Amino acid sequence: MVDRDYDTILVPTDGSDGALAAAEHAIGLAERYGATIHVLAVVDVDDVALTTPTDTDLGDLKSTLRTQAQADIDEIVSLARAEGRETEEAIVPDTEEAILVGVPHRAIVDYVEDEGIDLVVMGTHGRQGLQRVLLGSVAERVVRTSPAPVMTIRPTDEEA
Repeated sequence: MVDRDYDTILVPTDGSDGALAAAEHAIGLAERYGATIHVLAVVDVDDVALTTPTDTDLGDLKSTLRTQAQADIDEIVSLARAEGRETEEAIVPDTEEAILVGVPHRAIVDYVEDEGIDLVVMGTHGRQGLQRVLLGSVAERVVRTSPAPVMTIRPTDEEA
């Protein structure tokens, strides 16, 4: 059996119940391994732009999405710090932000590679059937492309 040390754990968040469940799991792992938790949010503005009415101000929408993403990050950082875990917003070089704009799975994997993350713990939405085929899965794409191990956490029935 391989015994791994996890010094850095990345928790990507989209504010969902699955992301919160993953954060709680990551906090327990961080305690066990003495790891630092990194928290990152990715705003997929292109996806939103495709599904937003044309009379919507995309600048305002982008600002609103960034505000919500920061609140999602803050919630996980507060949770981890309340448990005494060292936590960092995943400040990305050249952006000085923990919120990225881009394709979520690519941004997450790029951060893992750039920062030498040891483990990614992320939530799933539990989509099935046609919805999964049409919408895809960020978690699934991260699992397939991440150089670090990825642990996916499904929200419990109470959280879903």
